[in-house]
Amino acid sequence: IPRNNLVLITGSCGNGKSTLGMQFLCHGAQYDEEPGIYLTLEEPPKQIIDNASHFGWDVRGLINEKKLNVVEPELYKWESLVTTIEDSVMEIGAKRLVLDSATILGMYFNDQYKIRRSFMDLSRILRRVNCTTFMISEREEGANKYSVYGVEEFVVDGVIVLYFIKEKNMFMRALAVRKMRSTNHSTKIYPFKIAAPGGIKVYPSAEIFGDV
Repeated sequence: IPRNNLVLITGSCGNGKSTLGMQFLCHGAQYDEEPGIYLTLEEPPKQIIDNASHFGWDVRGLINEKKLNVVEPELYKWESLVTTIEDSVMEIGAKRLVLDSATILGMYFNDQYKIRRSFMDLSRILRRVNCTTFMISEREEGANKYSVYGVEEFVVDGVIVLYFIKEKNMFMRALAVRKMRSTNHSTKIYPFKIAAPGGIKVYPSAEIFGDV
């Protein structure tokens, strides 16, 4: 993923979107010297931190070291949200950011044009603060669009789709890079598992065949 890109992480419920987001932040904070911000617009920070601990990630320790922060902004108006993002990034010198979720962002506006413009403005803001960002979005199973509002996938730099595929009498998780500007990415669909400890593990030597 190119630095400072805005990437949409999309999928249906139970696909591991939030887990992938926190894993992205924890790995950056621990191994890449890239502090991160988890901006939650739905779940309370304590719940997110507690969930992360199940995967063996010491989020509280990283917060104490100012390598990570979980922020819950007030949802009054768009301008306040933008200010919270800028202030949070500046506070710890963040290089990675997760926005959870884009569904809530769109509720600030009442038409598609304003939603699209807001996401374009957000992309410019995140580039200005030098953050590589995962923006989480819901996607209905089997839907042709990759986001709730149908505009997010067109204004972001990349799209990673998480699937829940029925295989005989069980479901299998899989992912694919649908879009990633300035890269020669694979177009294959790969299975992955969510395990504790560790989080998400992708199996690049395996492939998923057929429709998803």
